[in-house]
Amino acid sequence: MQTYRRLLTVSAIVVAALAIAVYLPPIVRGSSGSDCNCPDFDPHKHGRTETLIDKELSSSEKLPTSGDLVFPRTLTVCMFIDQSNKVYPTDLRLVFEGSLDGRNWYPLMLASGTARVEGTNGCVQATPTRYVRTGWGPGTTIGPPGPRVLVQVQASF
Repeated sequence: MQTYRRLLTVSAIVVAALAIAVYLPPIVRGSSGSDCNCPDFDPHKHGRTETLIDKELSSSEKLPTSGDLVFPRTLTVCMFIDQSNKVYPTDLRLVFEGSLDGRNWYPLMLASGTARVEGTNGCVQATPTRYVRTGWGPGTTIGPPGPRVLVQVQASF
């Protein structure tokens, strides 16, 4: 008699646990159902935007470098140089470099051809790479504080 009672009690507990698991809403169970509008921070699903620099940049400063972009499918580089200060030359151009390991750097190229990624204002699509850095063109000497520069890198996966 007592074994049947124990078997019946264990069976009732198992059935109750299964019923609770089945009828709980998906958000409580931790399921990522399609009805959840929760923010998803997985960069492999949505991409990543990183601001490399948003300040005055002289040629003596360390080159602003992106974090690990994890091999994106597309890479867009947006740049803006505030040329309202007439002390600096008007032909200033930012030059971009790319790297696969963060140590060996090569000129970053446009995705549509063989031209280097460089410019003053606007966005360009570049060949995807893991790391990006920027600075003034070769031979350009800009004393501190330098013109205000804004550079953003956008990677999609």
